[in-house]
Amino acid sequence: MEVDGYNYHKKGTKQAERDNKKNAIFDIIGLPLLRLSTKGSGEEKKIKEQLDKYFPH
Repeated sequence: MEVDGYNYHKKGTKQAERDNKKNAIFDIIGLPLLRLSTKGSGEEKKIKEQLDKYFPH
């Protein structure tokens, strides 16, 4: 899980390049990466859904 600052992670920035590399690494090793925006909403629901998906009750 990662929280991305809206302006800091905009397309074309150095951070966006690092994010793309990180995404590729996580894809290769088969681990899910849930990205949450600081401008987003419903984060609690998204986190619970992701946890339930990989750690069912």
